[in-house]
Amino acid sequence: MTGARYTRVERMQPDWTVATARWWHMPGITRLIRQSRRRWPSAGATAREALLWSPFWSPSVGVVQSVWGSRLPGVPASSSHVVEAAGTVVGLGQCRPRTDARQWEVTFLSLMPDVAEVVGGAAGFPDRRAQQLLGRLCDAAIEHDAERIFAMVRDDGDGAPVLRQLSFSPVTRELTYVLPVGVPDAEARPVALQVDGLRRQERSDSFGVHQLYQATTPPVVQLAEARRPQTWEPPRARFSALPRLSRAAPGRRWVVVRDGRVVGWTHLMLARRGAHHLSLMIDPSDPGLAASLVSMATDAARRVRAAPTFASIRDHQWPEREALDAAGFRPYETNVLMMKQLALSVASARRNLAPAMERAVS
Repeated sequence: MTGARYTRVERMQPDWTVATARWWHMPGITRLIRQSRRRWPSAGATAREALLWSPFWSPSVGVVQSVWGSRLPGVPASSSHVVEAAGTVVGLGQCRPRTDARQWEVTFLSLMPDVAEVVGGAAGFPDRRAQQLLGRLCDAAIEHDAERIFAMVRDDGDGAPVLRQLSFSPVTRELTYVLPVGVPDAEARPVALQVDGLRRQERSDSFGVHQLYQATTPPVVQLAEARRPQTWEPPRARFSALPRLSRAAPGRRWVVVRDGRVVGWTHLMLARRGAHHLSLMIDPSDPGLAASLVSMATDAARRVRAAPTFASIRDHQWPEREALDAAGFRPYETNVLMMKQLALSVASARRNLAPAMERAVS
């Protein structure tokens, strides 16, 4: 009787474990990344779509940063964890801090397809492994004193249900548009800036851009993101230890200032390979400004390198959406930004409480 009960308990134990990525996991991680895709592949393909894959994120570089003994200059710090089954890597999850160190984001989450589990008549991802892997990423963020963690998943993908099971809540929807490759014109002269008040963004403009964000973003989204004026500061020039492995080139930022107030903001991310990326924010009081900024940004991208240009906007940004449609952008995909509030560890709470008490006493 005891032996039978022991056998039943033993069978209930999972035959897989979640562990921190180490150098001996690299062959299995490489194989998993090759079998993962950002979007659903064509019929008959062996690769599957990753549950979550952030734009401009390289899982290979993230793994190198995680297993390396010391910090690599110019490469964002990240935390990588794997799911092992019978000595084989069957899952990989990665997260990293955002501009605000108190906020982290899940950048990659993928599992090998498990044909033994069938969801809705088709082979699906094992939810238990995804849940534990995602929970380990949340624990890693807590260990670095993070207060909340974000994740961007496709609206029609398998990642959103997994995130909801771990108490992730949807914040807003993000619409992605794409402009196909245009005709390169390397000898084209720079277009004269006809927009009144348009200039390159400076570090002192961060507070004005933050005020524009507060005026155009719903309060619920502002409360969830908890952005600061420093979030909008242009990044400082820094040395990259792995320039060849980075897709992104230095971006360009513009602001439109009228009557001492920022009414427009544009960020063009130029890529050395792959597609360019465009982000913009316009004051609804001047919807015609969006068309001018979109035209200027796409022309700047075309002069650098002929490549598709992606543009991401929130669902509440209707002037930007109309401008993208008029410029020839086509809908590409819809993502959902989700957030989970984290609980601080006791050690972290003590570290944050002690300096505050010292200031109060002094």
